[in-house]
Amino acid sequence: MAISEKEVTKYMISDSGSSESLEAAKRVAQDVNQDSVQENLLQLIQALGEYLTGDDEFVRSKATGLLSNTLNECHQESINESAVSVLVEFYCDRLADKTCVQPLLEGLAALTQFPNFTDTNAASLAKRLIQSVELQQFPQGTRNAGYKVYENLLSTHMTALKSMNDEFIYGFTKAMDGEKDPRNLMSAFEIVRLISENFDISTHVEDIFEVTFCYFPITFKPPPDDPYGITSDDLKSSLRKCLASNELFAKFALPLILEKLSSTSGSAKKDSMETLAACAPVYGAQALLSNIDDIFNYLKLEVFHSTEIALEDVAVESIRSVVATLGTGTSNTDFDPTQKALKSLVEECATNLKDPDMKDSKQTSRILRAIASASDPASHYVVDMIIPLLLKQYRETTVATLRKSNLDVIIELLEACRTFYGSSNREKVDDDFHSPLVQYKDRFFGIFESALGASNEYNLLRLSGLAGLKSMILSTGYLTSNEVGLAVQSFNNILLQESDDELRSAALDALYVTSTIDSKYITELTIPALIDRLPQETPTSSSYSQTLFALRTLSPVPSVYKVAIGLFISKFDSVCEKDTEPNYACAIINSIVDIVQTKSNENHKDLAEGITDIVPHFIKQTIDVALNPDKNQLILDQSILRPIALIITYILTKLDSSAQKDFLDCSFKLFVHGDLSEIGLTSNQPFEPFKSTASPEQQRTSQLFASIIASLRKDVKLPVDSIQNYLDTLIKLALDTKSCIQVTSVSMIIGSVINKWKDNASMSQYVKSAAASLEDDISYNAESRENALEVYLWITKALALRAHALGYELTNNIISWCGSRAIGVQAPRGFDVLIGDSEIALNKLTFATSTILYKQRFFSFCLPKLVAGFESSESDIKPSYLIALSYVLKNVPKQILLNELPPLVPLLIKSLSLPDPALKVSTLETFKLAVSDAADIVSPQIRTILPPLLELLENNPIAVRVAALTCLAQFPSYIPNDSLAPHVGFVIKQLKAPLDDKKRIVRKEAVDCRSKWFTINLS
Repeated sequence: MAISEKEVTKYMISDSGSSESLEAAKRVAQDVNQDSVQENLLQLIQALGEYLTGDDEFVRSKATGLLSNTLNECHQESINESAVSVLVEFYCDRLADKTCVQPLLEGLAALTQFPNFTDTNAASLAKRLIQSVELQQFPQGTRNAGYKVYENLLSTHMTALKSMNDEFIYGFTKAMDGEKDPRNLMSAFEIVRLISENFDISTHVEDIFEVTFCYFPITFKPPPDDPYGITSDDLKSSLRKCLASNELFAKFALPLILEKLSSTSGSAKKDSMETLAACAPVYGAQALLSNIDDIFNYLKLEVFHSTEIALEDVAVESIRSVVATLGTGTSNTDFDPTQKALKSLVEECATNLKDPDMKDSKQTSRILRAIASASDPASHYVVDMIIPLLLKQYRETTVATLRKSNLDVIIELLEACRTFYGSSNREKVDDDFHSPLVQYKDRFFGIFESALGASNEYNLLRLSGLAGLKSMILSTGYLTSNEVGLAVQSFNNILLQESDDELRSAALDALYVTSTIDSKYITELTIPALIDRLPQETPTSSSYSQTLFALRTLSPVPSVYKVAIGLFISKFDSVCEKDTEPNYACAIINSIVDIVQTKSNENHKDLAEGITDIVPHFIKQTIDVALNPDKNQLILDQSILRPIALIITYILTKLDSSAQKDFLDCSFKLFVHGDLSEIGLTSNQPFEPFKSTASPEQQRTSQLFASIIASLRKDVKLPVDSIQNYLDTLIKLALDTKSCIQVTSVSMIIGSVINKWKDNASMSQYVKSAAASLEDDISYNAESRENALEVYLWITKALALRAHALGYELTNNIISWCGSRAIGVQAPRGFDVLIGDSEIALNKLTFATSTILYKQRFFSFCLPKLVAGFESSESDIKPSYLIALSYVLKNVPKQILLNELPPLVPLLIKSLSLPDPALKVSTLETFKLAVSDAADIVSPQIRTILPPLLELLENNPIAVRVAALTCLAQFPSYIPNDSLAPHVGFVIKQLKAPLDDKKRIVRKEAVDCRSKWFTINLS
């Protein structure tokens, strides 16, 4: 133990808390854990002997701290029962040494966690702790260590402590009495809860209650720097669990909780109501009944007159909890206190509903819903008292607003019964109970149908009728299948025939909910009706957009999807055969993409089944048209082919490796070898989409194959003899072809293969060779330069995602090419490929190999080089670096951008003069972010920023004008007035042009912007 003795000495002579002290303690613990832990621990105690028993209080405390730390860090299972007992006794004997109490308690807390710490040790320790340590005399840290010992004892040796029941309870209540520190109170409240739930506290109820309820209600507010990390809600929740831990607290707690309910403090009221809701189920019906009238009076007052919705919500939940407690263990056929207790409250609610104007009907319905959702007896009582009244009033009035108010209360009670008796979209609560509203089913159905169908009534009444039908559908066993069908027909009529957006939206929501429960009539009636409503070819207006939205909403539901997607694709095929304009077909195929994407995001298992029908269908249709120029070529339009490729991606990524491999082999035969039999086609001409001499129509289909290759999992091998040879073939094709689509498709394939290539050495060797060849073409071969650069960009992206060193080497070359007049703007625009997100390839969905924070690393690598290039280049070259920088900023995470913003502001201002509208909008979005999140950086440069921003308000596309106005509108909210005041007049004058703009959206943004600048204090 020579090393330990040396470290002990080093620890004792170093300053407490210093790095030397901490390192020495760590070394001591490591030494103890070598070989025989128990013997080493004994030797440590011997080495500490003179320090543990010396006259100097500080030295004793420090030595005890070292021993306690070692006990916490050592291999505790290696210390036998006898040794543990000796250590416990040793520590307990020294508890009278007040200077050492904190490290002693820390050591005892460690010992309580030892596997060989026995019940006997626990009982002995508890007694000595109670006898020797008056916890409240010590500082917070010491008290906290004491609570930790109590917590450990209760969590591991509850039985031993229960044997000393009264002594332990009395001792702990005395120990915590007067505690004020929030950290310690969290522990103390938890200990009280454990005692109250597990011990016999019958003779100590008042003592425990007094030391805990004195904190109620909690008024703690964390200090501004919040050193504790403890919120007021944390303390309230912990205390609430204490008060709700034993029914014996009821006679003391309830009167005091009721007293606090009358408080004028909103926080105290809320805390009291939440505590009542938590305590009611524990205290039981008998305890509540003696105070029930007062409880209901306070709570209903809060519901009717609260100025805060949060307080009203808590009051309603408290009513539900109290009523649920009253009905515990009873049914409507047994004698129980529920009806008597509720009589006054429900009668008052009925009186409110009889009011001619029903002005309090909303709050009344909330109370009735809370009662009816609480228990079976309460539900029957409310229904028997209220429903006949509502039906009578509905029948006798012709005033639409009053009819709606009555319907809304009925709906609230339907929702209450759905909560208690079960909903169709979740398990039934209790098979022994049946909703009392079942007897009114036919009358409700007729009323709701009538209200919904009354087209001459105001919409709010119709919306209530719709909500009522929806609630009936959602209620377990309430409607028969035929009745659901009738409701669906009513929803369909609203969706298909009404022009009011709110009604249509509510109907669509009801249909969606219905589809998740019973899709029979959605698939038989709704989906076919929506498909039939779609025009056969491009209509004169975009009215079909609402129909497509409805289909996108309903179709992803698994039980609807199979039928809906088949009908949807048939409609798409029909449009592609007849139409000549792509817009309408594009809207349909993008809707199908949205459906498939939704299913992908929600991990629907049935999406993968599309590999047997949906994917082959689209591939077959596309290739068939490509092989037959006499057929309508609409499906080959790029705006349609790209969404088809996306559909393939979403479906293929849901396959496992084996299924992907099978599909890949078939795809290779089709696209690479031209075997049309794979999709059941025949043709007089060969299918050769990957030849530079192929027809443009065939070349376009190459992007479908690219989406297949890009979607493969990393362990799926291509059916080729040599990856290197296959990639060489693709690169040669890319350099030879005149088709932009073919170049991009081939580049994506090359990038995907390189990114997922497992053999790093082989991949690196190949890339070096291929990149060198491509660099020659880019530098010296004008004819193939553009194609070579695109391949180069995708190879670079593939490597950068992997954070491969070669990726940054290639990026360096691309940055240098930004300064080349021969290469032009293709190199700077390539940064959109390098750091942008492609939907088809090299993304998370398609299993790309990617390192964490790759964009941040790429940004940090490129930024200084691009800035340096801009500063050192000639004036005609500078825009190229700005373009590259704009694409980088557009795609980088915003927080990273903010960190690097100060030197970029001048470059962003210059970027506003670039001709590309998309880059202008992107730069304006960056400015908006800077204004809102980095106003201190923008403020000093206001004079430089405003003129180029204002110049964008004219002679620019709508998107740029709108983006410039929304950016300008940000300034008054974030930039100090004294910085803006000198410029207010100039800005408002410049806003005259957009105020007269031809486009309404521009005028609207201009008005909003001007009103904000008017608010600046010109003084």
